[in-house]
Amino acid sequence: MVRRKFDVVVIGAGINGAGIARDASMRGLKVLLIDKGEPGMGTTVASTRLIHGGLRYLEHFELGLVRESLREREILLRTAPHLVRPLAITIPIYKQSKRGRLTIRAGMIVYDLLSWGKSLPRHRMLSRAETLKRWPGLNPDGLLGSALYHDAQVEFPERLVMENVVSARELGAEVLTHTRVTNLAVENGKVSGVEFVGEDGRKQFAEAFVVINAAGPWIDQVLESVKSPKLIGGTKGSHLVVPAFPGAPANAIYVEARSDARPLFVIPWNKLYLIGTTDVRFEGDPDAVRCEPWEIDYLLSETNLALPDAHLTRDNILYAYSGVRPLPVTSDKDEQNITRRHFIRQHPELPNLLSIVGGKLTTYRNLAEECVDLIFQKLGKESPPCRTASEELRSAAFIRG
Repeated sequence: MVRRKFDVVVIGAGINGAGIARDASMRGLKVLLIDKGEPGMGTTVASTRLIHGGLRYLEHFELGLVRESLREREILLRTAPHLVRPLAITIPIYKQSKRGRLTIRAGMIVYDLLSWGKSLPRHRMLSRAETLKRWPGLNPDGLLGSALYHDAQVEFPERLVMENVVSARELGAEVLTHTRVTNLAVENGKVSGVEFVGEDGRKQFAEAFVVINAAGPWIDQVLESVKSPKLIGGTKGSHLVVPAFPGAPANAIYVEARSDARPLFVIPWNKLYLIGTTDVRFEGDPDAVRCEPWEIDYLLSETNLALPDAHLTRDNILYAYSGVRPLPVTSDKDEQNITRRHFIRQHPELPNLLSIVGGKLTTYRNLAEECVDLIFQKLGKESPPCRTASEELRSAAFIRG
């Protein structure tokens, strides 16, 4: 069996694992990053592709999460401007809406306050007439007006992952793809290393002082060999991709679904339109996640209600995709109430093993910074300062010349 030694082994090359590998490598640690497939092709690529503060988190009073997200949005706009770009978003307000004009306006004011120092424009409240003039495709029945605000979009989040992976490799990290972790070896109350098998079928072993389980919805599968309590209570999100259609908005629309008051996005994306998302419990194998027929019906129906000239049918769908959000296990029956904050789970019985639970695309860099700070604590070493908030990703620097 081939054996090698590393400071840190990171399991999972989604956005969180890739960000951790880059930050750790920038601070001089010897890193091995392992993924059972291709980087970013799990939960990351199945996202709504927004870099946003999480306006709806205000309803759950998660002000800290919103502030963190808005701060990280600004950092990404600055360090990855070739991938992360401003996105105008319209919220139509209707008489029958659960969230009325005063509620939306209050949320917009708080959103602006929490993003002080931002580079994006402040929100605007528009009348019914202004709203229909700008977005004539909107359903006019019961329309009171709208709010216009700005967040950001990463059209191709897999590129954001790959740039973090490439940066980690250039800084000395070793990256293994199509490599499956088969066992976490335990000696003297610690994880001594990771056993894994690549495409060639060879069994290999990497010794590690610290192991980071950043496998997303596959976290509990990785932990099977150490009999850890269940950590993930994931929910499934599905999206549709359709070509431009009658009444399609020029910018993103954020509507309240008529059937269940859930937030729904219709977003211009890659000269097409992205419609999503659903949010339902998922207990199965994340590799087998699929967009169900009822989800397609739901997304089409709600889009046609919001934009009546669309007349979208299944024939308009170019493709659908689904992913599992690696949210913390909870007894809460309402999926919308499950926090999107991240947790770095320290396993008391295995102090050098850390599992990344929850989190969102927008806040991956800050999560990585927190995690690498903790790695240095585990190693008993003084940490060099984190530089990921100021150093551009490589392609950004190249494009700027």
